[in-house]
Amino acid sequence: MATESLTRCYRFSRVDFEPDLRLLVWPDKSETALTLHETRLLEALCYFAGEVLSHQVLSDKTFFPQDSLSQVQQIDLASVFNSLRRKLTVNGVMAIPVEVLPRYGFRVPLPKETCRHIHRFQQPETLPAQVPEPLAKTSQKPRRPKPKVSATEHIVKHSLMHKLSVILLAAAGVAMVIVSNL
Repeated sequence: MATESLTRCYRFSRVDFEPDLRLLVWPDKSETALTLHETRLLEALCYFAGEVLSHQVLSDKTFFPQDSLSQVQQIDLASVFNSLRRKLTVNGVMAIPVEVLPRYGFRVPLPKETCRHIHRFQQPETLPAQVPEPLAKTSQKPRRPKPKVSATEHIVKHSLMHKLSVILLAAAGVAMVIVSNL
């Protein structure tokens, strides 16, 4: 059984970074989990890829005020960088090279692609291989699989706010045409 999730992705030549799931996904489909702070740090660098970010800016984007004070005191930016570097290094090469510019800051190269894609989680079957006797004897009609509906399609069909916004936009358009003809 597989579960799917729509995630943001920064795609580099050697690895995909999925900040929503806190994962590095390698070409062989293996995954490396990242901590919350490693994810925040790498996400800030990827979001501003190609730009130099100062130590202070990265620190602000990595450690939020709502983080517990004891947690922040035990972790500093250098330790987060070191653990992230270890996870990004494969065969002596960093999959996402973090460039250090002394007295200026840090930067990463532009990703090949920034996208949204569906991440598939493989889950082990938890049901027993054999169906218990009482359940096997009951006759049930086979269920038809429901057609998959995208989130956008669901909103368009069922959201009252969407319908109201469409009506308001249409009314605004009509008003603009009337006013421009005066």
